[in-house]
Amino acid sequence: MTHTVVPVENISETFKDYIDLAVATRGGKVLTCSDEWFADCKNLLTAAAPISAPGRFVPTGAWYDGWETRRHNAPNHDWCVIQLGYPGTIAGFEIDTAYFTGNHAPFVSVEGFTETSPSKTSTRTHQEWATVEWVPVLTKVALNPNSRHGFKLDKPTANHYTHIRFCMYPDGGVARLRVYGTVHEVHPENKHEIYDLASIAAGSVVTDFSDAHYGHPSNMLLPGRGHDMSDGWETKRSRAPGHVDHCTIRLGQPGHITDVEVDTAHYMGNPPKAVTIAGFEINSDEPIVLVDQAPMTPHHQHFFKVANDLTERRIAKIKVVMIPDGGIKRVRIWGAAQLPAVQPEGSLIGVRQELPDEHTWNQKK
Repeated sequence: MTHTVVPVENISETFKDYIDLAVATRGGKVLTCSDEWFADCKNLLTAAAPISAPGRFVPTGAWYDGWETRRHNAPNHDWCVIQLGYPGTIAGFEIDTAYFTGNHAPFVSVEGFTETSPSKTSTRTHQEWATVEWVPVLTKVALNPNSRHGFKLDKPTANHYTHIRFCMYPDGGVARLRVYGTVHEVHPENKHEIYDLASIAAGSVVTDFSDAHYGHPSNMLLPGRGHDMSDGWETKRSRAPGHVDHCTIRLGQPGHITDVEVDTAHYMGNPPKAVTIAGFEINSDEPIVLVDQAPMTPHHQHFFKVANDLTERRIAKIKVVMIPDGGIKRVRIWGAAQLPAVQPEGSLIGVRQELPDEHTWNQKK
């Protein structure tokens, strides 16, 4: 596939309508690799920007925040297999060689694979991964040391991929890999079944926001309750009277909303004072208030039942308003594509998923 090189200053804007399918916080993981002598391959998928620790040494050599293989300069190349957190079509890549100044990989490429039998993913051997039918996605490109690189495919892949193989020629190091794309949407076959309309797996995306100083609002669409404040939406402190922060979520599929969940997990000293959530019907800018200035408490799941007359409205996008600012870990917008809405067996609607410190975090030491 052909591609365009994206200038560093344009990377964020170029991929603003896509998500990183491979990042570890969305479930991306390394399944196998040819070598990781100096630095672990899993570092490629770390959500945080790479860091440097001059003078820090481990038994294998200098410590690096990235993936680094042994020197060999052989005709063969190093590679790793990454299972994407969400299957999707791929639009481009960001490849960062930060702090690899004399040991970066001179060239890299990316190939894709779609696993049709999910059970095979956990049983394939290293050798089997080496021999599956990989499809070229990003042809061999050159990298500079200690630099961010953006590569946008001239058009997104026609097929969605579940796995990629990232290749370095012939060896060396790369700090981070971002795989930008669009989630292969998964919706219930039963149009009446209630599910999380705002889930990133359902194709929902954040289209605009007021501030993301400490964490991007797209984190609110992730599964689970997260691991710390780094994987939620958190804004900087406001000082202006009447200030609020807000973001808009375009649902992957319009639906009839029955319940809302707002989770402030790990935000112990900085949740918003209150939250308002409004919905918008297709092609309408008239807000339908689903949750009105509901008080928030720290490190806690909040559940709200939507009034029956509002459930009858078919909502296409959601606006989340934090009053006045702060942090939210997750937002769940439970609903169905068609009425009557039916709650499936095993649903998590209104179910508390307690964290280990749920009842002890606020006790004085």
